[in-house]
Amino acid sequence: MATKPSASFVVFGLAVLAAVLAIYLPSWSHALLFDDLALTDGTIFANYGNLLAFKQRMLSYGSFVWVDSLAGAGWGKQRLFNVALHLATVAALYALVRELLARTRFPEEFEAQPHFGPSRSAAVRVGVALFAVNPMAVYAVAYLVQRSIVMATFFAVLACWCFVRGLSGRGAGWYAGAIVAYAAAVLSKEHAVMVAAMAVPLYIHVRRPGWRTIAGIAGVSAVLVAVAAAVLFGVYGDLLGKVFDQRSIDFTRQLERLSPGIGARMYPLSILNEAALFFAYGFLWFVPNVMWMSVDLRPAFPLGYAAFPQVLGLVGYVALWAAAVWAVLRRRGVLSLVGVALLFPLLLYVTEFATVWVQDPFVLYRSYLWAVAVPVLVAIVLTGFKPRTIYVLGSIVGLVFAMLAFERVASLSDDYTAWGDAAEKTDLKAPQNAVGRWRPFLNLGAYHLDRGSVTEAQKAFATAEALGALRGTARFNAGVALQQQKKHAEAIAAFDEAQKQGFDELQLYYHRGESEFALGLYPQAFEHFSQGLRLELPSVNAAEMDRIRQAMRLRRAESAIGANRFDDAIGGFTELLAASPNNPRLLLGLGMAHVGKGDTKAALALFDTMIARTPNAAAYYGRAMAYRGANQFAASLKDLDEAIRLDPRNPQYAQMRAQVAAARK
Repeated sequence: MATKPSASFVVFGLAVLAAVLAIYLPSWSHALLFDDLALTDGTIFANYGNLLAFKQRMLSYGSFVWVDSLAGAGWGKQRLFNVALHLATVAALYALVRELLARTRFPEEFEAQPHFGPSRSAAVRVGVALFAVNPMAVYAVAYLVQRSIVMATFFAVLACWCFVRGLSGRGAGWYAGAIVAYAAAVLSKEHAVMVAAMAVPLYIHVRRPGWRTIAGIAGVSAVLVAVAAAVLFGVYGDLLGKVFDQRSIDFTRQLERLSPGIGARMYPLSILNEAALFFAYGFLWFVPNVMWMSVDLRPAFPLGYAAFPQVLGLVGYVALWAAAVWAVLRRRGVLSLVGVALLFPLLLYVTEFATVWVQDPFVLYRSYLWAVAVPVLVAIVLTGFKPRTIYVLGSIVGLVFAMLAFERVASLSDDYTAWGDAAEKTDLKAPQNAVGRWRPFLNLGAYHLDRGSVTEAQKAFATAEALGALRGTARFNAGVALQQQKKHAEAIAAFDEAQKQGFDELQLYYHRGESEFALGLYPQAFEHFSQGLRLELPSVNAAEMDRIRQAMRLRRAESAIGANRFDDAIGGFTELLAASPNNPRLLLGLGMAHVGKGDTKAALALFDTMIARTPNAAAYYGRAMAYRGANQFAASLKDLDEAIRLDPRNPQYAQMRAQVAAARK
């Protein structure tokens, strides 16, 4: 028979629910950020949703497709699902922490206190509540695509709870549930692969078995981890122990200039760095100073094995491992539980040592999984105090945490707030081995540029370049800013410099072609538009790529007219008209190409059709040029007069009329 929940439990549950909703519901209308673009470029919606097709993160990414199918489109609905997952994780944590503390003996003087039971319950609730409203959790919950780490944490906690329930003699079904939940955690995010190893400290803490039994449990856990790791190796095998992407390679080259030969030491130095950052993650969960938080944090990468303070971090990490293992194996009661709590992050953090983290060495959302230890440790510390004291203290700290979390959610509203926040917290005076500090400024500049705030954009791009922006990206964007100011000669110079620095993407040829076209450098513009059309943009979806190509084909065809490459122009406009047969700009361009080639008959046929369908100044001007080419000056002047009547502000029409009139004489 189910036990009726106490009034205090109901109040606790409602308070946590209200606090979480107050923090996260304002994010309903937030814009997508950075990695969220995987939700719009086809990466997720075109490749996930089929449970029969194995893929990494198939559950977490697939859930975007399923929510969209069940609830309809809308990022607000997807964000609400993230919040629901967070609440589910909080509920699972409450069940796990309560179960663990219930099976832990505290010192006799604690247990002899009349308020011990209520004190322990209050401690569990406050510990879990502080996880629920922690500002660090915002980077997993409010950053939409990071659902993967939230879902993985939920299933990881659920697996541990099921396992502990099984150890308590509640039937073999709980063990089966633990295995299923573990599989779901790994299929949500690969970082959960070490969760199965937690079976060993949990078993020891609850059962206190002999060494032979411990060895058996360790063997079973090792098999589970090995199976999961083998499956993941097929996906991520190329990443192990390596600098795995182009940006990381570029960062390594920058570090090579500071410490020649560092490329051969990147993997062990990454381990050294991540071991030290383990304590930075933990500190921020307990002391969430939001001035040290942003979507892009760039600590200095160690240049040698004796780098300070990283070397202390490695020593501390190894010492903490030793202390946790000793506590689980040699101590009982509270100290044993402390060891179990510490092994949660210590074991799960092992995945940070799998590859070289130089691009994203310190990413706050990943710590959501490791923070499972937080409510356990908080509950241990608070147990024994009077319940009223615990609740008052928890309410004060929880209110502070919630207010800070609310502020962090607001900082993720859109690109401006997110990258502005990151830029504000970037240490401009940090050593040069703090590579990557330029990224917030580059993205902030792009935001300003998109909205026409050219001056602000130029400031941000200048800062990004000064901080070592890779492959000419900052200089290229500075060129686009100059282009928007119609400083085309300066823009072309910036594009040339960006190419020298390594920027050689499609956008370079498009924008350089635009500035050359504006300056009347039609042959150069034609060549650069042609080069751009031969390139791909892997970061955009097929529909956007098609739009970009259509724009470049149009400008290429228009440039061909100015470059007297009339056959190329005719071919280009004809190809474009196949998709948009009634587009007046394309028809006008094709007509002018025929004029340039001297095919008056074809040109007049086109312009006659355009004028019959929709009389406009451009069509009359085009036909006037066709008549002029055929030396039919009277007809040309008549059409020019009509063009001027329809668009008297266009100076080109009046100038051309004067030329035709002079030729007629």
